[in-house]
Parts: sequence; C-alpha cells; structure tokens
Amino acid sequence: MSRPESTNQRSIWLAAAALAGVVLFRCNSGKAWLSGGGKPARMQDGTVLLPGGRPIALGLALASGDPVVGQSDLIGWHSVVVTPDMVGCRVAVFVGLECKRETGGRTSADQQHFVTQITNAGGIAGVANTPAVAQALIRDWRPPKAT
Repeated sequence: MSRPESTNQRSIWLAAAALAGVVLFRCNSGKAWLSGGGKPARMQDGTVLLPGGRPIALGLALASGDPVVGQSDLIGWHSVVVTPDMVGCRVAVFVGLECKRETGGRTSADQQHFVTQITNAGGIAGVANTPAVAQALIRDWRPPKAT
C-alpha cells in the first residue's frame, strides 16, 4: 500500500534537501482570509466574522494578489558554480518539485505548466514520487544551451 502523499512529500523533501547546495521550502498554495483589524468573532452557526477581512494568497502570488496556479509543493534553490565564463561564481538555480504519492498520483495541467515554465527558464523542476526521483532531478540537471 502506498504512503499518503504528505508522508511521501516529507521523505522527498528531506532527501532532496540533503544534497549539497540545495535549500527547499514547503509552498502551501491557495487563498485565505485575514482580519483587517479587530477581534474575529465566532457566530452561532460556526462561521467566523473577520472585521475588515481581506483575502491573502498563500505561497507564490501574482501582482494581482491571486495565488500562482499549479505552483510546486517544494520550492527553493540549488547553489551551483558556473563555468567557464563565470568561473568561481556561485548562482542559485530555482528548484520546483511537485510531490506525488509513490503510486497513483496525478499531475494537473497547471502543475505540469509550472514545471515546464521553470525548466524552459533554465531551472530545475519535475514531478517526484520517490526520494530517489527527486534527487535524480536535481543531481542530473544541466542548464539548457543558449540559443
């Protein structure tokens, strides 16, 4: 039986972040409401009234305030040394890992689009269903050739 996605995600996170130069963060996505001032009040029906409430994006957000659709579960960077024209310089390569269950996980079109945008821009991204897959995505990355 496959482990829950959240358990598998933690294993993937720990394994990928164990690679030298890799820093990853959990990126919760969605939209929530934030009180604009005053104390929230619980109503008899269980709802909560937020005085001056306003929406706030969770995770990565657009300038409009909307959350980025399809953003990866884990984001961060891999610090690499660039050669030959920038010998010795260290740069941070963006990393986006979409985590799925070991078996049966489904990647949405928005998630695949986000991964494609990162890889097309020269970053490291992919869908990982095991720690080994996540480590290979990062370890085997090579920057695209300039055209």
